[in-house]
Amino acid sequence: MKLAKKMLAFGMTAIMVLSMTACGGTKTAQESGSADADKGEVTKLYVVNWKDYLSDDKDFVEKFEKENNCEIVNTYMDSEEDLLTKLKTGGEGEIDVCLPNCSILPAAIEAGLLEPIDTAKVPNFEQLFERFQTQKECIGADGKLYAVPFVWGSTSIAYNTDNLKEAPASVKDFFDEKYKGRIAFRDDYNDAIMTAAMALGQDPNNPSDLDAIKALLIKQKALNKTYWQTGDEFSKLFASGQVDLGLMWSGQTATMRAEGQPIAFVVPADGGIGWVDNWAIPASSKNKDLAYKFINAMLDKDTQKAWVEKGGPAPANQAAAEALDPEYAKQCCIDEESLSHLVFMEYRTDEVKQTWNDLWTEVKAS
Repeated sequence: MKLAKKMLAFGMTAIMVLSMTACGGTKTAQESGSADADKGEVTKLYVVNWKDYLSDDKDFVEKFEKENNCEIVNTYMDSEEDLLTKLKTGGEGEIDVCLPNCSILPAAIEAGLLEPIDTAKVPNFEQLFERFQTQKECIGADGKLYAVPFVWGSTSIAYNTDNLKEAPASVKDFFDEKYKGRIAFRDDYNDAIMTAAMALGQDPNNPSDLDAIKALLIKQKALNKTYWQTGDEFSKLFASGQVDLGLMWSGQTATMRAEGQPIAFVVPADGGIGWVDNWAIPASSKNKDLAYKFINAMLDKDTQKAWVEKGGPAPANQAAAEALDPEYAKQCCIDEESLSHLVFMEYRTDEVKQTWNDLWTEVKAS
């Protein structure tokens, strides 16, 4: 009798454990590529990304988890340098897939932190714009691909359409006295120095006169209402009527406009800053097959189109871009004309980053 009770208790415990570990549908853990398939455990896919950057979108997460019998675990990064640190210091299996910008990709590749990408495992790769299929920062010295472009966008001029009846026509407007006290400039040494270089006619990626840039940025500080650090901070400043002009992201501006704020975005003829975010698989990932499925899902035409229409950045998937309403694409500055005015941010050496960061620190302390 006691033995029967013990066997019954064991059976009930096993049922409870299996119930607790079930995730999304009837697929087995083995079908999702889990190393623990024989235990029936759900695979956890560890993702490092920006907050509110699709990998934590409720609709996307529910669909992907159900289709792959898994759980997406998001960890948020504070900056590109923060991601690079996480890659360098993280243990095996702590990150399965991550989103490095082109500004840190070469360093991550050179340090051996990333897995070479097998594009045969990413069917949607073939739908990317040709320029993104050969994105130079994604390719290592060995000629192998180490990351897949996901989205692109720009950092340029956002303005209040109620208070400014004419769209700003130049990056030089950030340094114009007529906007004094109504400007929110981004607190970022890359954006600050590249923007000042454009205004001075210098190469934004390889400026020739940092002293002149420093002097211009000190002048701009006197015109500035404040420096902003997060998109939420800028949105609150704008919504409360404190600023009319900002150095801002295209995607954030689209989101604010969708929320009903009187804001528009422009990439002037004298330039804006372009950037590309890419998905990569750390060499230490323990769930590489599932990471490939995740990346492919992120590049899906319908997924990218839907996210853009929610206010996300421009899609790297050409079919998704071509499916967008042309007027909407123009408003968001993700059309070909805007693209032609962008200077895409390039990789900086540690020495250059330190020099630029020191300059920016001196500007803010002036």
